[in-house]
Amino acid sequence: MNYRPTIYRLGEPADAAAVQELERSGAIAERRDEIQSQLENLAKIRSADRGRFADRDDVVADLLGATPRAEYGVWVHYPWSRLLVHTLDEAEFVEVRTAANRNKLTAREQELLRGKTVGVIGLSVGSAVALTIALERSCGTIKLADFDELELSNLNRLSAAVAEIGVNKAVLTARRIAELDPYLDVKVYEDGVDDLNIEMFLGGERPLDLVVEECDMPFVKLLVRERARARGIPVVMEASDRGVLDIERFDLEPERPIMHGLLGELSTEMLEEADLDVQLAAMATMIGVDGISDRIAASVIEMDRTLTTWPQLASEVNHGGAVVATAVRGILLGQQVPSGRRSVELPHGIGFTPLPAPRPVIAEPVTAEPAELPEDIREILEAAMRSPSGGNSQEWRFLLRGSVIEVAHAPERTAAHPLMDSRGNAHRIVMGVVTESIVVAARARGLDATVEYDPHGTDSDVYTRITLAAGTDPEPAEIALAEALTTRFAQRTRATGRALGERERAALVSATTGFSSRLHLSSDATVKQRFGAGVAVGNRLRVLVDRMHTEAFHEFYFGADHPDRLDGVPVENLQLTFPERTALRLLRRPKVAEFLHERGEGTALLQFSQDWAENASLVGAFTCASESRRDVVEAGRAFQRLWLTATAAGIGIHPTTALLCEAELLLTEDADVFDAAEQQEIGTHLAQLRESLLEGSEALVGVAFRVVAGVTEPAAVPSPRRPLAQHLTVLPVEVHA
Repeated sequence: MNYRPTIYRLGEPADAAAVQELERSGAIAERRDEIQSQLENLAKIRSADRGRFADRDDVVADLLGATPRAEYGVWVHYPWSRLLVHTLDEAEFVEVRTAANRNKLTAREQELLRGKTVGVIGLSVGSAVALTIALERSCGTIKLADFDELELSNLNRLSAAVAEIGVNKAVLTARRIAELDPYLDVKVYEDGVDDLNIEMFLGGERPLDLVVEECDMPFVKLLVRERARARGIPVVMEASDRGVLDIERFDLEPERPIMHGLLGELSTEMLEEADLDVQLAAMATMIGVDGISDRIAASVIEMDRTLTTWPQLASEVNHGGAVVATAVRGILLGQQVPSGRRSVELPHGIGFTPLPAPRPVIAEPVTAEPAELPEDIREILEAAMRSPSGGNSQEWRFLLRGSVIEVAHAPERTAAHPLMDSRGNAHRIVMGVVTESIVVAARARGLDATVEYDPHGTDSDVYTRITLAAGTDPEPAEIALAEALTTRFAQRTRATGRALGERERAALVSATTGFSSRLHLSSDATVKQRFGAGVAVGNRLRVLVDRMHTEAFHEFYFGADHPDRLDGVPVENLQLTFPERTALRLLRRPKVAEFLHERGEGTALLQFSQDWAENASLVGAFTCASESRRDVVEAGRAFQRLWLTATAAGIGIHPTTALLCEAELLLTEDADVFDAAEQQEIGTHLAQLRESLLEGSEALVGVAFRVVAGVTEPAAVPSPRRPLAQHLTVLPVEVHA
């Protein structure tokens, strides 16, 4: 596609004949002759001492000499617009066009820049950069690369005409440059750059002195930096969001990590064939997940769902063009422009809300020294410390008196998540889980364990009392269950589980028959689909609804950011994909969640929740015999027994309780956390769960879960645990006369 003008000198017969032929063929629609104005401009520059408003006809006459005015300078033909324009020849043209650069730039600096070559990849933000560089004449040669064509939706930020829709963006920019300066050397790569032509783009007859990378293809962004670093070419990027300017001085730092080491696991091999979600996550990582504006963060999550193009505004694009062009000029002139990433924000721009300050990790007092305990008691309690709990809050305390262990609830540990335990049933389940852990660990050591419920009444924080006594040698199955206490984890894989055999399923059912709760299991595809839909709704509301969001992101955190935490669930442990982890990083900001929530977006946010259920071998739930404290605790014991039995058999279990906790919340004064539509949505999905999985039962649902057989993926990072000493109180043994 044509983007180069042709220059003619009418004083040369061949050129004069060529122009006549253009006119005969209709290639010239209009002549524009403003040479007199340009001569007057030149005359003013060369006789500045006369003052700005003096007459300079004599200077113009001297410039023309004996040359006819029509033959002075050159005539430039622009074939795409069919214009023939009369202008000064190159030296005089450059002198006049850059006159206003003085004294911002010296003549020596301008001449130095004239010998430089700059490459620009990606001509949205890149167009503003290239045009600004061309306006200042901060280089002599510009290479432009973009495979994309102008679309109507680009006209919110690109300076182009409706008539130019369908024209390659690099060609459009080259034409704009030619129209302001026909003497600048512009080379266009209409197919963009890839691993086949990147070396020619960076090198060739005019090797680059600097590359401006503004494309929206992560593979190319990484490829360009790898090859530029190998050649010692600096790279500059601007994100058109919060004025983020990124500079990598590979010319000065040949061993510098690409993108300042922010890329982590990303590689060109990973990105070349990556799907859209991975590419979007990679883009967010490259421009800075934790530094982008709230609205761009929300847009990453909604891309290709409610959005089809990367959001950009003309003000930010043009601001970026100015910021990058300034940095480019400084680098080319040898000024002190260091590597790094900084924000050159516009006032009143798109908002950015920093992450809430992390809650401090407070060292808790040690109330007992486990090393002084009898070995079997210490081992039993340390095994019980591996018990699961909501948000890994570890909300229990052990009161030890001789061989009697009381399991007490520690309300201070659940204070951070009141909405997820609005009626107390969540922590009652946990008290049952911990109790069963103690029973299992004791039996594996040849001890009998007798459980008493509510030994101090239902108003006490003590939920169970386990009395240990000498027993018989353990069976192999009991030892296997105890070993499962330390290997158990939540199997969050999305790999498809195999069907359970009849004996396997019977073993799971048999493990729970001694408890008052009822086990419900189903492998039916429709039941799993409904189960998954409910899980997805529960998880989505939990991360988008204001107060729920605060709790969720206290519970879930990035372990690398908080290596000292001994509670909560590291995101690394959720077995999520790179795009999903990136989405959670973005969602941590309350304003991002608020923006999505207000607009009713984020509906596809947690597709993995649906996948969890549909790929499971079974989905299941426990219903409680009643809503009494004892029966809910019993359901917790049954669930832990099921989980350990499954673990010992190589079968994965994954509790999914957000919808249940939200349904409980609807029965409290805090129900207005959700709007009316959300309340109805929660109720509808719980009703579907009851109808399909629970066979119409209206009993209290203690816990819901999925079962995955045939998959051995371990938890990526074990959930942390506090030391036993912070959960143990040793009481004196009572002596009766």
